[in-house]
Amino acid sequence: MIINSKQSKPRKIIDLLFTFFGWLFLTVFLYNFISQFERNIDFKFHELNLANANSILLITILVVITSVAALSWWSSYNKRRFGHLKRRTFPPQTNRKELAEYFQVSENELEIIQIDSYIERN
Repeated sequence: MIINSKQSKPRKIIDLLFTFFGWLFLTVFLYNFISQFERNIDFKFHELNLANANSILLITILVVITSVAALSWWSSYNKRRFGHLKRRTFPPQTNRKELAEYFQVSENELEIIQIDSYIERN
């Protein structure tokens, strides 16, 4: 679902820049990731030593902490900003007369249909 709302030009430009750089980062990452594969897989890790493993673990932990902090802030912001809005309106209850008119049956037939557990169609 696309939400069409009015945005200012600076906000649209920032949105487009973030989107462009996000896709660029993803493309470069996937290219580098795929280019590391060799045709013959021998399951030997040449570049993985203890120093690399520690730095990879540290960066992963920092990224996870940053992501959790950003998502927590965003959820609290949305709750403070939009939490008080009650935009959902529920339809009114349907009575038997409306149901009978919709299905083009009498109210007695509708009551029988609602009670019966097996309905045979002609």
